[in-house]
Amino acid sequence: MPMFPEIFPQVEVRVLKKDKVQPGFILCNLSNHALKVPITVALFDYEGNIHWWFQHGSIPDMRGDIDVRTVPEGILIGGTNMAEKEEKVPPILINWKGETLWRGKIVNHHHIHRTPEGNYMFLTTEERYFKHLKVSLVGDVIIEYDPESDSVVWEWHLFDHLKPKVKRRDWSHCNTIEPDPKDSRFLYLSARNLNSIFKINKTTGEIVWRLGEDGDFEISLEDRFYHQHAPEIQDNGNILLFDNGTFRPKEVGGEYSRALELSLDEKSMKAQAVWSWRNNPDLFTPIWGDADRLENGNTLIVFGNRVPPFPYPRDVDVPPFKYKFPTQTSRIIEVTSDGEKVWELEFIPAQWGVYRAEYISCLLYTSPSPRD
Repeated sequence: MPMFPEIFPQVEVRVLKKDKVQPGFILCNLSNHALKVPITVALFDYEGNIHWWFQHGSIPDMRGDIDVRTVPEGILIGGTNMAEKEEKVPPILINWKGETLWRGKIVNHHHIHRTPEGNYMFLTTEERYFKHLKVSLVGDVIIEYDPESDSVVWEWHLFDHLKPKVKRRDWSHCNTIEPDPKDSRFLYLSARNLNSIFKINKTTGEIVWRLGEDGDFEISLEDRFYHQHAPEIQDNGNILLFDNGTFRPKEVGGEYSRALELSLDEKSMKAQAVWSWRNNPDLFTPIWGDADRLENGNTLIVFGNRVPPFPYPRDVDVPPFKYKFPTQTSRIIEVTSDGEKVWELEFIPAQWGVYRAEYISCLLYTSPSPRD
């Protein structure tokens, strides 16, 4: 491994109950927008030791919403700068030695995963002009790419299925594609700016249902989610997600973030919360976050922030408003099913952010000695 990066966060373990945590490691991205650090990935143990790290090139990561996940050969890294003036960085697959095994040709954002067939599925965007709004908007596209044939074998455009109602430039801002674990015909798409999760029939291309704002399910105000991230389908069909709480109405608690598990009845079209967890005191993370169920039943939750503040995207058709981002640090927290916090990792100073995190079993990674 090359010399340890000169610019790296201080890592503090605030809570550790060894007998109750899920044994293993945590893999996550580390972002520092202020210092213009390149895309950085690190592997931590529960005591905060860094066992492995990698930097993808030298181009500054100006977004931070980097998807990092493991495959049998190593680590898949995707998501990068998307603004017109930002220098683009392609997705890559590397092994634990840091050697590049695959380099993508299509720049994606927020999410990338590999299908059982060996294809790569990820998010891109497109721009369309809408006569009824008299404006061009940006919407999301799902791409499935076959590296063997070097071709796109399937794509799906959200604009083909929904007609925008507002002049929000970044109209949908999707962040997750979740395959159905029991039926490969279906995908679940999280659209942050629409406060919605869509179930998509990959065979027909049709939207089966919409959960959330303007959705098909009856759901109480208290159980609704706002600017959500990372829906994960459980074995029983429930959806576990990170509810950012951005613009949550004051009458139901205002802006705070939480992990939220919803039970869906697709016959009665009713949805309700069956489990949730929020920190005490509340943590509010407007734009990033993750919630994963672990093997022992615990839940790994990412409260990730991008600090210092940057201009929050405003809707063109609403009055200007002042929006102050929190200055709290990014945290990764593990809790039990009954809500007990058994581990908390904090990144200092607050300029260091984390988008998502993935638990890795001890069986999947042979750890060298921790680095000082």
